[in-house]
Amino acid sequence: MIPVFRLALILLIAITSAPEVFAENKQNPASPTTTQKPEDKPINITADHVAQDGKSDRVKAWGNVVIQFEDRILRADKVMIDNKTGIGEAKGHVILTQEDGTRIKSERSRFNMKTHKGVAHEVIGRVGPQHYIKGKEIKRFSKTHFELTESSITTCEGKLPAWLFQAKKMDLVLGDRALFTGAVFKVKNIPILYLPIGYLPINRERKSGFLMPKFGLSNTDGFNITPIYYWAINQWSDATVSVQYLEKRGVRPEIEYRYSPSKTTVGEFKGTYLQDKSTDGTFWKVDWTHDQRLPENTRLKGKLDLESSDSFNKTFADNTSLRTRRNSDSFASLTKSWSNSTLDFLTRYRDSTEDGRDDTLAQLPEITYQHQRQAIGNSSFFFNQDTSFTSYLIDLNTDPIVDDDFQVHRFDFHPQISRPIRIAPWMALTPTVGLRETIYSQGISPNSTNQRTRSFTRELFDVNAILEGPKINKIFNLGGERGKKLKHVIEPRLSYDFIPAIDEKDRDQIRRIDAVDSVDSTSKITYSLTQRLLEKVSLQDGSSQTREKLRFEVSQSYDFREATSANPPGTERKPFQEIRFDFDSHLFEALLFNIDSTFDVYDNAVKTVNWEIGIKPVSTVSLLVERRFTRNLSTFLYGSLYWAFKEGWQFQATTRFDELTETFRENDFSLLYDDPCMCWGFAFDFIKRDIITNGTRTDETKFLFTLTLRGIGTEKFGEKAIDHIHRRF
Repeated sequence: MIPVFRLALILLIAITSAPEVFAENKQNPASPTTTQKPEDKPINITADHVAQDGKSDRVKAWGNVVIQFEDRILRADKVMIDNKTGIGEAKGHVILTQEDGTRIKSERSRFNMKTHKGVAHEVIGRVGPQHYIKGKEIKRFSKTHFELTESSITTCEGKLPAWLFQAKKMDLVLGDRALFTGAVFKVKNIPILYLPIGYLPINRERKSGFLMPKFGLSNTDGFNITPIYYWAINQWSDATVSVQYLEKRGVRPEIEYRYSPSKTTVGEFKGTYLQDKSTDGTFWKVDWTHDQRLPENTRLKGKLDLESSDSFNKTFADNTSLRTRRNSDSFASLTKSWSNSTLDFLTRYRDSTEDGRDDTLAQLPEITYQHQRQAIGNSSFFFNQDTSFTSYLIDLNTDPIVDDDFQVHRFDFHPQISRPIRIAPWMALTPTVGLRETIYSQGISPNSTNQRTRSFTRELFDVNAILEGPKINKIFNLGGERGKKLKHVIEPRLSYDFIPAIDEKDRDQIRRIDAVDSVDSTSKITYSLTQRLLEKVSLQDGSSQTREKLRFEVSQSYDFREATSANPPGTERKPFQEIRFDFDSHLFEALLFNIDSTFDVYDNAVKTVNWEIGIKPVSTVSLLVERRFTRNLSTFLYGSLYWAFKEGWQFQATTRFDELTETFRENDFSLLYDDPCMCWGFAFDFIKRDIITNGTRTDETKFLFTLTLRGIGTEKFGEKAIDHIHRRF
């Protein structure tokens, strides 16, 4: 048996890194930086045999060679190092490991310990914690900069990875990016896509680079593909730029810019444009939101919401709420808050997005000062008030061709004084008296909307009285480890509102825009009965938590003015308004049930019914069913199913059914695979819906596909991949 020598040599040589599996590049490739000669650092070499030639100053080691320097270890059958030049060579079963997760095998390599450069042949292994490479030759320019020839890269393990990029040449910078030429994207070694040139971000953190494109197919848009570039501008802002190709419509560029320069400021801008070749129309959309908290309890908020006259959302949006909305809404507000009051400056512009309508409403500006209910000194009286100045601009004619602008300035001052009166420990009466002065810069003639009247004022007072009680409650002690208790509360409530008759001349001049303009003479009593079921649970830290498990309210109003009005002969007085029922419950974690309804006592018919049922028997399955009914107008049935049927797999299905026309207005089926332990994922959507644009009804069928390669541009899917009309429990 050949004796094994355990010899450790401390070599003090001028180097910049440990001997690695990368050898000297004789062509001396350019490095991104020039490294000065550092202080000598020790290298530990152990082997079965070690020999040093004093004349040539070379060290040779063979048999289980292990070279260790800082966080790097090189293993090989044979190693030779020239102390003068720093050039070394390793042969046979060469393996390099580093603490960052790098582990590379090669047949032979040459390296230069002074210049950081080198070359290795027939390489296979892992670079960093998650990127697996394989190549005929790999050159090293620095600690993080490499060039690979006839190579491949993936984040999947195994001899046959789920996906990989195979390229003729690849310039790789760890923690940054990979540039390649002559590449083929393969799935299970099957060629899928050829890329003559490409760029991949190689970073687990935010990094600029191309994301995986999105694919889709639609009978109205044709085949579509969306390449996406992510730009990490700096530490507090980034952007996403995409260019969507729609086979039947054209090219649609889009940009999203996000920023958060401080913990108190956040914003996002999004813009897109399309010259539609199928309709010769021009579609564009701009969205911008900004939210900033300023010193002294001041907050700045803004929203820019603009789109082309040919509604962009109705044609292209996948989100149902955006596609069915009636108005765009842009605003900017600056709010200053004190302990009991707020001052708000607002500018707002709303425009109709409905076909054939031109409803415009602008507040330029609106200044509002609100003082919350507060005790007056040490008395038992309380004071509150609302004051506002608004400059309105509206279009009185909804015809898009005709403009009939009306601008009015309005000042409204409304102070109130109240005094709670404790009639009994279980009953309280709170009367409130208020004065109101409203000044209008102009009005509209009752005889013609084209005629404007001079400025005028409206004076009135209002009275409100609320009687609460007697409150009845009972506590049920359920016991158990957490000391659960249930409290059943019954709360009767009676309120009366009175506003005297308003001057008819003033009232007829007012163009009613909001609640201030709609104030009218009132004499109405409202009675309600509310039942609540509250749960109180003791926590481990000794505190307790209370939440509402059930609430049921019944209410109705009686109008005294209607009851005593002089109606035309044959016209029935209807002082009783609809009875309203409102029931919300979440008695169990696995069950949700809410319903509200109104009942017309004169027609003896239900006017509206809205209900929602949610079932979640296990954490991986939930079902929501919702019905919206308005008599003689519309009835819609919604259903949404969520099922995480396997680790990493999710399925969602949502439908919207129009009961009046007996048609499914929208169906969406989504399949999502996103297993954090795997190296890839995808989202697939099938959407079928009705689109009504300019009175024309179109059936749209759309397929969407998004692929994620973990570690190459994105880390995981988000909820946005499947957020079209789905709802969760």
